[in-house]
Amino acid sequence: MTDQSPASPSPRRPQFLIRQSPLVVFGLSGLLFFGLFASLALVDGPTLQIVHGFTHPAIDHIGNVGNHLGDGLTLVLISLGIGAVGFQLGWPTWKSACIQTLLAHGVSGLFTQILKHTIGRPRPRLKQGQDWEIAPSFESGWDSFPSGHTTASFSVATVLAHYFPNARFLWFGLAAFGGICRVITGAHFPTDVLGGILVGIGTALIIIHPPDKWKKLSQHTLTHGLPWLVTAFGMVWIIVPHPGIELEPSLSLFLGLIAIGVGLGFRLWWVRELSSPGSSSPGRFPPQWPRLLMGLGLATTTGSGVVLGASLITGMIWWMGNQYELTTEDENSLLAGLNPIWIEAIIGLGMFFLTLLTFIIRSGSLLPA
Repeated sequence: MTDQSPASPSPRRPQFLIRQSPLVVFGLSGLLFFGLFASLALVDGPTLQIVHGFTHPAIDHIGNVGNHLGDGLTLVLISLGIGAVGFQLGWPTWKSACIQTLLAHGVSGLFTQILKHTIGRPRPRLKQGQDWEIAPSFESGWDSFPSGHTTASFSVATVLAHYFPNARFLWFGLAAFGGICRVITGAHFPTDVLGGILVGIGTALIIIHPPDKWKKLSQHTLTHGLPWLVTAFGMVWIIVPHPGIELEPSLSLFLGLIAIGVGLGFRLWWVRELSSPGSSSPGRFPPQWPRLLMGLGLATTTGSGVVLGASLITGMIWWMGNQYELTTEDENSLLAGLNPIWIEAIIGLGMFFLTLLTFIIRSGSLLPA
């Protein structure tokens, strides 16, 4: 006689659904952007002084490579190359990527030129002292904000990341490289590059998505993009000399490693409990809190209240902006498919590496005298 008993139910997994709070996410994001611009403005001048201290020919060559990569002609040729392949082989995805990269490039360029001449910020070579007022100008050299190369690069990278998501880190990595090179060559201030990133990504999102998805996609982009932006901001903040570092390097490293260790330990425990057969919810706390603690630990190693505050706001945005169900594996992660324990171990090692790099930068002498 065939056994008609019902199959055993699969182990229950904890469901932690994050309550959607778009207005809070957008409000906190606006506050964060205001703080980042205000903070970066303090290091705009010192950053260029450091850049000018590097006179090695290799640095100039790297900067020129990035400048050519973000040049309008180069980006157009890349778009046309993608389109040629798409039309030749009949691949609709490549065809659409060609058309929309060209469109995003053109629209973002129009927005950039309007902002450049409305704001009228002088280029680094023309800026004298710290006095500068917003005033429309069509004079040569008074078009620094935002960076046109950066805007175009990030608009194209955003479209390519939409159509070819498996290579999204490559697209955004190349765009970021181009933006850094604009600072290295002394063509733009760091705030110009930050402005270019925001305009480029925002324009591309408008181009590739219908209006009814703009709010959801904007929230998703802020949720997952701001941690990377704040990480880059933290590195710039500790490299460039300025007032505002409150804790000495050894104490900062000690406190940061404790926070990272505790967060990683809780996260590994959560994954282990969740992966055990017949397990239910391993605890009452949401599983994203250990990750937030690890991020704040990394921010603590900078010894800066500014970086820690920016990281705290970013963590709140990340927590409230997540709308998907958190499990042991993030399907959108580059590490998806690996054992969850290995994923957490890789993330922990990455955090540990960044803490040591931060400590070396703060206590060493990596910059020219």
